[in-house]
Amino acid sequence: MLLQAKTETKTQTQANNNSYFDGEFDAAIGLPAKSQDGEYWRGYLVKVNQTGNTPF
Repeated sequence: MLLQAKTETKTQTQANNNSYFDGEFDAAIGLPAKSQDGEYWRGYLVKVNQTGNTPF
């Protein structure tokens, strides 16, 4: 009888959900901002200024 092993891989570091790049991405695809705090907000505003698209 053969046994199949299931392997799961998990990232060793969890990314911060409110990072600068998350903010840039959300603004780039036209999503409203999730928050107005910290690095997320900075990234969001930078991308809005670059593109001129204001989803709010």
